[in-house]
Amino acid sequence: MEDFVFKILMMLADFKYLASTSLIICLIYILCKSKRVYLLDFVCFRAPEYSRVPISSYLEHMDSLNPQTLEFQKKVIERSGIGNETYLPEGMSKLPYDKSFNSTIEEVEMVLFSITQQLFTTHKINPNSIDFLITNCSLTSPSPSLAAMIINKFGLRSNIKSYNLSGMGCSAGILSISLAKDLLKVHRYSTALVLSLESVTANLYQGKMKSMLLANCLFRMGGAGILLSNRKGCREKAKYELSHVVRTNLGSRTSAYECVMQDLDDEGYIGVSLSRTILQVAGDALRMNLETLGVLVLPYSELIQYILAIAWKKILAPAKKRGPYIPNFKKAFHHFCIHAGGRAIIDTIKDNLKLTEIDVEASKMTLYRFGNTSSSSTWYSLSYQEAKGRVKKGDRIWQLAFGSGFKCNSAIWKCISEIKMDDSNAWFDRIDEYPVKVPDLHDD
Repeated sequence: MEDFVFKILMMLADFKYLASTSLIICLIYILCKSKRVYLLDFVCFRAPEYSRVPISSYLEHMDSLNPQTLEFQKKVIERSGIGNETYLPEGMSKLPYDKSFNSTIEEVEMVLFSITQQLFTTHKINPNSIDFLITNCSLTSPSPSLAAMIINKFGLRSNIKSYNLSGMGCSAGILSISLAKDLLKVHRYSTALVLSLESVTANLYQGKMKSMLLANCLFRMGGAGILLSNRKGCREKAKYELSHVVRTNLGSRTSAYECVMQDLDDEGYIGVSLSRTILQVAGDALRMNLETLGVLVLPYSELIQYILAIAWKKILAPAKKRGPYIPNFKKAFHHFCIHAGGRAIIDTIKDNLKLTEIDVEASKMTLYRFGNTSSSSTWYSLSYQEAKGRVKKGDRIWQLAFGSGFKCNSAIWKCISEIKMDDSNAWFDRIDEYPVKVPDLHDD
């Protein structure tokens, strides 16, 4: 009996030792596991000069395609905030217009292969070191996928985890960052490559519907490649650390769901329709996004005022008309990279958030020089801030994008190193020429 009791006690002792050892191992694992996501570098596509299309050339080309809509497109372009340095793919400069599958793929390959090669060459990256690949292109989704094209071109390893996002609109760039963040939170010692672009070749609208002609006037060729990692050793050479990603989706509302939609017109032409309600829907999505974002980033002084304003409106004086309190987000962020979807959107956000012209300068200049490059536009804005030498170590950057569905997405970055501009920056060749004076929306 004593031997039996002794054996039981020894087993309990062993179990206690095993449990304590396991606990220590778990604690070490939790402490050692990196939950941080670092942005090593990013590049924005800069097309060759032969792809540059001045407004006059664009209008002349549109006149040959559809002279009945020329006056409307001319009026929109003149008031859009787009300048004479934007780029269009080769297929759009041909007569007749070439929207073939081969022409579309040529555009996609030009953008994707260029930015990927630039990242790999600049940082001497072995393609086999990429653990996750995420590509996003809203309106062009070939088979094999865009992600498969990159894997084939650069010989990425066979067990890479790849994702190809389509139909997600202009906010897909931040959505891709969100996906990369979630993957890097789970998988240790990993590197992710995110490629964002929109193909305009196959999506030029040739009909007469004004709501669909707007996309012709705004969208231009562009793209961005972003290299992310959760490796602790990468912190020393990383540019930024990801602080937060906040995503808002109003797809359950029919009015929001339909305000940006690809469809057929009465003549059978396919195009992307931009509803007149888009500014109102974007405002609703932005307010909902800010409700979550504000709690994460605002200082206590602003949070208290915000809470008191809500209490006043909902509890103390519900019958009185009083506009919503807009927190001062300039106390939380040093730089704003707003999606360059159009000058009206940028100005509306500027007015609602009480920002200054210099706060939205990067977005307006992105629209002026590169046009609406869809999911990559916020990266052109950040590249502009870097080229101007404005981003300093410790600064916080807010990327804000809107997209079909309807979505509003925010990404918050903290600069963790000294930013140096080189010829990989998309603005390197002529940053001293900006900002330029853009006529006011109300000028005749």
